[in-house]
Amino acid sequence: MLASAPTLLALRFEAVRQAIVERARTESGKVRAAARPFLETREAVEAALALVEEARTLHAEPLMLPLAGLPDVRPLAARAARGGMLDPQELLQVTAALFAFDHTAAALEARAERLPRLAEIARAIPDTGKLPSRLERSIEPSGAISDSASPGLKAARDRTRGLHRTIKARLDDLLHDEAFKANLQEQYYSVRHERYVVPVLSQHQRLVPGIVHNASQTGQTLFVEPEALIGLGNELAIAQSVVLEEERQVLLELSELVGDQAEGIERGIAACAELDEAEAAAALSDALKARRPELEPEDGQLALIRLRHPLLALGGADVVPNDVELRGPARSLVISGPNAGGKTITLTAVGLVALMVRAGLPVPVGDGSRLPLFKTVDSAVGDSQDLSRGLSTFSAHVTQLRDICASAGSGALVLIDEIAADTDPKEGAAIATAVLETLLSQGAVALVTTHLEELKALAHLDPRFVNARVGFDAARMAPTYRLQLGAAGSSSAIDVARRVGLPEAICVRATELAKNAGGALAQALVAAN
Repeated sequence: MLASAPTLLALRFEAVRQAIVERARTESGKVRAAARPFLETREAVEAALALVEEARTLHAEPLMLPLAGLPDVRPLAARAARGGMLDPQELLQVTAALFAFDHTAAALEARAERLPRLAEIARAIPDTGKLPSRLERSIEPSGAISDSASPGLKAARDRTRGLHRTIKARLDDLLHDEAFKANLQEQYYSVRHERYVVPVLSQHQRLVPGIVHNASQTGQTLFVEPEALIGLGNELAIAQSVVLEEERQVLLELSELVGDQAEGIERGIAACAELDEAEAAAALSDALKARRPELEPEDGQLALIRLRHPLLALGGADVVPNDVELRGPARSLVISGPNAGGKTITLTAVGLVALMVRAGLPVPVGDGSRLPLFKTVDSAVGDSQDLSRGLSTFSAHVTQLRDICASAGSGALVLIDEIAADTDPKEGAAIATAVLETLLSQGAVALVTTHLEELKALAHLDPRFVNARVGFDAARMAPTYRLQLGAAGSSSAIDVARRVGLPEAICVRATELAKNAGGALAQALVAAN
């Protein structure tokens, strides 16, 4: 397993997946994006990165594949394959999918030389021959079945249309007959229960022979099918039943044709989902101005040039880019500096970038960036207090360190925020040093943040350690968020306290106490002992 659930949560990898989901244009593509996996091998990672780059090339033309709103018609095709009858609206969905298949396959086959990976995926899309045109000819955009769907349907509809015209002509003749009109409530005809009727005054019913199909609420008007039209009405009813049967036969025939293509449709939707996911990942990469880093062996160098935190960059923040490098024998970066200065942001940016690369995604770094393809990513970032188990902040943190030391080996990236804090600084520094030495001896790469002075000194004693500090602008009383490699930083705690509004008198007194803290503490300890 690349990373535990707590690490994925701390580094917010799910937000990256969600960003891809939001850019996918099909439901099946969104499902793929939501479950985008971490890839096991270097070859798989390289192939995934190359696929995203091809999709970015496609967008640069600019061209988007015709996948927007592509319905997942696999359940419909499967039902049709089992002998089920699809209704016109369902057949319209299949029609849209099949035309999207054809246009997508054609677009990528025409670019196969430049975009071989995308084209290879598209070759799984079936050629359904004349079926899309047959469906389009048979089902109108409104969902009505077209006359051209079958000769039998057209003939049946022509017959009903002719009968309608004949009946209406007879009714017009009756309505112009003065003796007949005298028996009507009004001079019009309508349809009741699919039969043509006229509104007859109830007291004149015997004067208009025929079948009563309805009456007004008052009972003063009866809706009568005149006797002279009953035979034609019967013929019309029979003709309409023939139309319904012909329509049913059309739907059954079209459904059978769709069912015959069920396996191909299954492959086509799966291929389009993969293409949609690739385009969505490309859209995310474009939004991040991301690049494809060079992949080093697991013991190779880490050099993230102009690194920006992916989620901050995606959110539109004005992110300060920083270089994070471990070259030569260096395997651990010790980041120090003021609170709220960007130490944790840098830490989590490196971790999130490592996860994104393992998911086959370009990352927001500059040219010349390279990093190992880490086997695992472990972290102790964020609030480690576990009250439910009765552990203090420090105890829970040490428990995390214990678990990390037990699991992190060669090819591991370890991220620890405020290592061994919340205890006596001297003992905390000793624990931190021992933990880092253990991790490095096991082949891990470790990035930590700290305020411990003894830990900052490691870089001067052991070439495996490199210091880095986040800057603080004393004139503005604000962090610069700029990471400087090779230097240890001051916590600037009093400056930070002043910036967030601690009363000036307290800050002045704190400064006085800090200057004398070492000597006073030593004298007090001597006296106590």
